[in-house]
Amino acid sequence: MKIQRYRIFLFLALGILLISGCGDSQSDSSALVGEQKEYPTQEGWNSTYRISHAGRPQAVIQYGHMSQYESQKISYFDEGVIVDFFDETGKHSSKLTSNRGIYNEETNDVFGIGNVVVVSDTGVTLYTEKIRWDQTREKILSDTLVTVVTEDSDTLYGRGFESTPDLSKMVFRETWGKTDKRVDFEKVESELAKSPESDSVSTEQMESDSMSSIQVDGDSL
Repeated sequence: MKIQRYRIFLFLALGILLISGCGDSQSDSSALVGEQKEYPTQEGWNSTYRISHAGRPQAVIQYGHMSQYESQKISYFDEGVIVDFFDETGKHSSKLTSNRGIYNEETNDVFGIGNVVVVSDTGVTLYTEKIRWDQTREKILSDTLVTVVTEDSDTLYGRGFESTPDLSKMVFRETWGKTDKRVDFEKVESELAKSPESDSVSTEQMESDSMSSIQVDGDSL
């Protein structure tokens, strides 16, 4: 009788252990699923993206390494990024280089991040840390500090920047700068008094448009 009771107790104890073990396994599995890291659906090395509109080239992206995430409709670039821009006639207008970049597949917008340099074919150079190219409006924008060196070696600093990719039409929310040349203030005032061109970059557009909110290593654009 004692042996039979001992066997019954042993079976009950084993059953309890098995049930508790299964519960732990399920909870551990659930935790692993919940913490599962998303992996890129596609990767590429040393290749290009071409962006065009109605058959006209707008931008060509060259990257060292690309990670594409289908669920986000976003491609991340690292190991260096180069973007060549083209004007409305299809002629090359400027070149952007940066440490990293992002391509939004839904909007076709391109982001440059880290040591961003844009050099126009006319000799104007822009320096900043973050910049976005708006594919629809064909404008480049930045909410961070921007330094622009003109073809005459004048230096402009500003925040809240918007321009055409060739850096021919620029607008700043805040700006200051320096020059070694004599400034004709009467001429400047007369130019400012003129009505803006219909295709010029407008301050109203710039203020209503901000950098898209995309997280990049803890930083947002």
